[in-house]
Amino acid sequence: MAKNPGKIIEPDNELMKRVAKGDDAAFRTLFERHYRLAYAVIYRQLGVQSEAEDLVQEAFLRVYRAAPKYVPTAKFSTWLYTVVTNLCLNYKRDRARNRLRLVSSRDEDGGDPMSQLAQDYEPEHDAIDQEERTRVVREAIAELPENQRMALILSRYEDKSYEEVAEILGTTVAAVKSLTSRARNTLKEKLAKFFEREDE
Repeated sequence: MAKNPGKIIEPDNELMKRVAKGDDAAFRTLFERHYRLAYAVIYRQLGVQSEAEDLVQEAFLRVYRAAPKYVPTAKFSTWLYTVVTNLCLNYKRDRARNRLRLVSSRDEDGGDPMSQLAQDYEPEHDAIDQEERTRVVREAIAELPENQRMALILSRYEDKSYEEVAEILGTTVAAVKSLTSRARNTLKEKLAKFFEREDE
């Protein structure tokens, strides 16, 4: 049986080709397909709705501008993750003084990475209440080096493979494993010391 020559393996990459030719309808389709994903990633990194909305618009503006030079070496969604992650990193570098406030912000359901990751490291402890434990853990996570925190969030909260995280952060799988391992060890050490002091 002859192969169907019209079959599209990666429809998003085909859409990018159309965007490069000035097809605004193709761009709207890309936007509608990936807006929620891009927004979720940015919001989880920053924790501030207004800033997330601005950055997701900037992300798709970059997508539009990059279309003429876009080379599909991977899935479009993986490339978009890279664009979004770089925006988040740049944002945080430019606003270092507000970093702790931004990453400590949470939505009404507490559904940001700081809350989710905090649950992994919160020991059962009666000396301080739940709110105080959460605050301590979230601050410890926020104090991690930028690349360690990003690797941990992407692998743990975004459920990305080491290979995907490496591609997103522009590094190697070995480096990602090292980053996440160091992040976990740092958190355990910091939090163990804190809760030990609470027992004294």
